[in-house]
Amino acid sequence: MIDLAEFPADISRALLALAEHYEYLSSNDRGANGYVIFGRNRVSRADVAIKFYFGQPGAHQHDEPRLLSAVRSANILQILEARQVSTDWAYFITPLCAEGDVDDFISTSPSLHRSIDVALGICAGVSALHALRIVHRDLKPANIVLAAGIPQIADFGSVRLLDAESNEVDASAHSVIYRPPESFVTGRYSIRGDVYQIGLVTYQLLGGRLSYDGFSYFNVRDRRNYVKLVSDFDRSRFVDSVIRRHAIAQQLMDLSSLPDWIDNQTRRALRRMTSSVPGDRLGSTADVAAELTAMRARLRDWRWNGGVATLQMGAVRIELRPSRTGTFEAFRDYGSGFRRVPNLAPGTIGHLVRALA
Repeated sequence: MIDLAEFPADISRALLALAEHYEYLSSNDRGANGYVIFGRNRVSRADVAIKFYFGQPGAHQHDEPRLLSAVRSANILQILEARQVSTDWAYFITPLCAEGDVDDFISTSPSLHRSIDVALGICAGVSALHALRIVHRDLKPANIVLAAGIPQIADFGSVRLLDAESNEVDASAHSVIYRPPESFVTGRYSIRGDVYQIGLVTYQLLGGRLSYDGFSYFNVRDRRNYVKLVSDFDRSRFVDSVIRRHAIAQQLMDLSSLPDWIDNQTRRALRRMTSSVPGDRLGSTADVAAELTAMRARLRDWRWNGGVATLQMGAVRIELRPSRTGTFEAFRDYGSGFRRVPNLAPGTIGHLVRALA
């Protein structure tokens, strides 16, 4: 249950009116510019998410549901209902995706091919937006949900129509870790900004580490300067400035954190997706999808399974198990139990992956 008194008055009144059709189960404050309430339709018993968002003053104040309702894609979260409730607030209702978001998906240690399939689905959804000259501006794992295994782009609080003359819009200040470098310098955002964000999400899907803790990007001098600050506002700005420095220097990704089955060609592709120079970056979602398709064809379907590098090929299963000497040994299940792979000496995971390619 939720307490309506904890919301702004306009939202409380809207929730009272919607209570005729929905019972409220819980709320979530992860949205950057509004409130999310989870409910259940009293007739169909279908679970839904009701997002209230605060629009910025001006002509684009309530673009979110209007633009989203114009998109037709299996990789875009469907809007069941959208309505403006006051000058400041509006809401839209979507199906509740119980499978969670891409962060939740990554936590399950999915296989490489499954991860690439999710990245391809994200590309398809963003491509549908770009076809209507819409940029998302806030693509990140928490804003992409899964339904029946299909990734669906959600949380459209930052979507904007591209300016006809410049093919750019003002940059969003949300999710500083995912902001493309040029948005810090020029304050502007284009289709290549979405490509950059897809690149970071793809890096995470492939097993790369991207810390959400701003302090993890501090060096010794940063830590010394941070403790001198008094106000929370100044401290928050300082953390953002450190992340900005890393983004511009293309230092947010640590390619060495990727699993050993990610080859150098894939690592170079990730660099091209996330180049700090927009002109050197892949230019479209079609370019990203082409790279992802080539990756899937080139790389075997490895995954981590209980901390063990595992390759499933139909009925055959291979595991790279640690040995007493600090190296790894390859074992294959032939259907009657695991046996050491013959004529393959122990080595690093990378060595064994290449030998088994």
